[in-house]
Amino acid sequence: MKIVQRILVLFLMVCYTGVLVAQDNVSSHKLNIEVPEVALLGLVSENASDISFSASSPTEAGNAIDFHNNKNQNNHIWLNYSSVINNSTHRRKIVAFVQGEMPKGMHLKVKASEAEGSGKGKLGHPAGEILLSDKPAEIISGIGSCYTGKGVNNGHVLTYELEYDQDSPTYAGLSTEPTTFNVIYTLTDHN
Repeated sequence: MKIVQRILVLFLMVCYTGVLVAQDNVSSHKLNIEVPEVALLGLVSENASDISFSASSPTEAGNAIDFHNNKNQNNHIWLNYSSVINNSTHRRKIVAFVQGEMPKGMHLKVKASEAEGSGKGKLGHPAGEILLSDKPAEIISGIGSCYTGKGVNNGHVLTYELEYDQDSPTYAGLSTEPTTFNVIYTLTDHN
């Protein structure tokens, strides 16, 4: 009986050692990566981001004032943005509108350049020259997951033009009192 027990113990030890030796030398675990959805927008300039328009006096009697010779105008405002979308078909756009009261009979236009600088990804496409009003107007579309780069010389350069509406009867409403209003930019989902 003792021999049977010893053989059985020896047999179990050999089998158990085989199980220990047969253990796998590879193991794994899951790794989850979460990327947050991002929608950030900023305006940057080498100087202040304020823009001043000054009309030129007419040189001859009978002519209107001229807003086309704006030498003091700051046209070096850069539009920077970062965007991470929630799926490959999702797109964003940037809209702009005027907040405050513009002088009657005046048109403010903005034009965004093609993206420049160190940006990467699915950068947006400018819409060309857009007439701004109190209603949001799309100035850049087709934005996917991307970033423009930070600061001046990155993103889209914004160029403004102020002109008198030749078809407007409100020239009589012009005054020398300064007018201040804001242009608001919003990075939003493309609806």
